Amino acid sequence: MMYPEHLLLSSDLRQAHLKSWQAIGHAGDFFTGAERVAMVETARAAVSCDLCQRRKEALSPYSISGHHDGPETLPEEIVDLIHRLRSDPGRLTKTWFDDVTAHHVSAQHYVEIVSVVTTSVIIDTLHQALGLELAAVPEPSPGEPRGQFNASAVDIGGWVPVLDAPQDLAHHGLPNVPNIVRSMGLVPSAVELFFTAFRPHYSLSDIHLSISQAQAEFVAARVSSINECFY
Repeated sequence: MMYPEHLLLSSDLRQAHLKSWQAIGHAGDFFTGAERVAMVETARAAVSCDLCQRRKEALSPYSISGHHDGPETLPEEIVDLIHRLRSDPGRLTKTWFDDVTAHHVSAQHYVEIVSVVTTSVIIDTLHQALGLELAAVPEPSPGEPRGQFNASAVDIGGWVPVLDAPQDLAHHGLPNVPNIVRSMGLVPSAVELFFTAFRPHYSLSDIHLSISQAQAEFVAARVSSINECFY
């Protein structure tokens, strides 16, 4: 079990987090299980990394060079990518992304890295919010990357091609398939990993809490603002 039984967490959330955590330890489409586990360890190290802190305090994070704290299991360029993604994602630029994908990783590799790191952040953040020790990283399973991706992904002006989906609106006025769902559609397994962990935290109606929906939305909007979420 990932969370103690006495905590008031839904069974759906418990099962989703455990499933996602275990999935990180298995090979994805572009990285092995061991590499994906190393991504989690690298992302955790970014939280207390001295170089990341100095970059975050700088006028431009690209003006500060140095060596990252933490494990060096992964190639240096991927370590830097993960540290930037974890510590200061709001200041990533298209110029930086173009350089990374031109010289170090493909767009498909980038999407899988984003999926693994952000999934681990969801799970780690809930542990911290509940006053728990971070979960032990999953045991890597043997196996090679499958290399599967969505060749039908489309360019809609973002950094990577996204899921091709109709943009008709649902009854609440939002697209039936919102862009956040489409965003990692270049690598379907990346979508599955992230949204398995992500989905139990969200609801547009019938929120099963002891506060009203309006109160829940106020808290969510305030937290999103503090986190500098573009949405």
